[in-house]
Amino acid sequence: MGCEALEREILLIHERLGDRYRNTFTTDPAEIQRLVEEISSSVEAPEEAVRCYVYEYLSLGKLTPFMMDDNLEEIMVVGHGLPVYIFDRIAGMKETDIFLSEAEVRRLIDRIARHNGRKVDSQTPLLDARLPDGSRVNATLPEVSPRGSTITIRKFRREPLTIVDLIRFGTMSTRLASYLWLAVEGLRTKPANILVIGGTASGKTSTLNALSAFVPENERIISIEDVLEISLMHRHWIPLETRPPDSEGNEITMDDLLKNALRMRPDRILVGEVRGEEALTLFTAMNTGHDGCMATLHANSAKETLSRLTSHPMNVPKIMIPALDIIVAQKKQMEGRTLRRRIFEVLEISGTEGDNVLTNTLFKQNPKRGTIEEVLINGRYMQHLSSLSNMSLREIDEELRRRETLLEVMARKRLRMKHIHEVVQLYYRSPEAAVEKLEGFVMGDRPRKKGWLDL
Repeated sequence: MGCEALEREILLIHERLGDRYRNTFTTDPAEIQRLVEEISSSVEAPEEAVRCYVYEYLSLGKLTPFMMDDNLEEIMVVGHGLPVYIFDRIAGMKETDIFLSEAEVRRLIDRIARHNGRKVDSQTPLLDARLPDGSRVNATLPEVSPRGSTITIRKFRREPLTIVDLIRFGTMSTRLASYLWLAVEGLRTKPANILVIGGTASGKTSTLNALSAFVPENERIISIEDVLEISLMHRHWIPLETRPPDSEGNEITMDDLLKNALRMRPDRILVGEVRGEEALTLFTAMNTGHDGCMATLHANSAKETLSRLTSHPMNVPKIMIPALDIIVAQKKQMEGRTLRRRIFEVLEISGTEGDNVLTNTLFKQNPKRGTIEEVLINGRYMQHLSSLSNMSLREIDEELRRRETLLEVMARKRLRMKHIHEVVQLYYRSPEAAVEKLEGFVMGDRPRKKGWLDL
């Protein structure tokens, strides 16, 4: 961009504006563009100089152009004299030609800390926070990162991935999506307790967020995260966020928020990532009638998940584990030069036998075909759902196929979050009306053919 060559013009803009934007800090691309246009209309200066001013004084300096690129997933400042790295959603990790001095990095860290009401110094050299657009940010000072101060930004998507996106990207099949839709909703009788597991950056939260769209909108949802990432269209949704300790302590942990959420009469509890003692609180809730809980957990397999849950610091007694209905296991993998996130296994907890927790594999990845295939659909959960809903397994399978057809159409037409929400929520009230709604999205103003989707 060549902002260094415009240093004089940028300083003149700063002098002319004075304190007008003193408290402004933004990382949202639309807001950045709005500020550029607003300032350009109030001062006589080249637009490029105005843009450089907004980047340098009101945003993240040299990192701002990366925030404007929606294809980027992560931005990483790794130390003094080293290039900035980015993680592209398609191409993966890439080295850039951007370098930041230690002074520039510290200035950005201080700006981020102030925005979050935090202080970063030699006594507290770690920072976990979020940017104005919702992106997660971690920063470290040289006291713990000897090569220099670091910044790691996990970018917040302007529109979260939907169930349609996950189907289109091959993360899951429409058959699996229809099964999970049924499990999340629970036929108004028994919503499943679901754990989404996987390694770092495997897409756990994206899957959790996509599945949350299936929660009926008349239910009260409370989400709990370290940094807000879940984004729902439900009106009756309360997001809660932990607070790291300040200089006087005053920490609010995930477990504190989860215990508080149980006093808020939730219909659904969503937990961003289970790591410690909050696991026992969550499973206690599941065992005392709080159905439909959903959470993510860092683990690479179902076996590792069960081991982590029953070990320190989670310490969930094995007798409580059967309250969990379904485990969705996800991973990231390179296919050629493209990074993919895939659900490779879906299991259900079928009970216990002595000290062993029993599981059934419902869906499993076929590595040769690169697809997730059905292994057993009418397991423990479906049989339990059948007895509670007074529907036969055959009737439930017919319902699965109807929802699968709807998902196939939504995926084919690439419906966005708002329209998916409208169709799903209308389906709970009137499947026929939902079909008409979806037909309207598909056909537009063209003549409609009756019977295009048989419900």
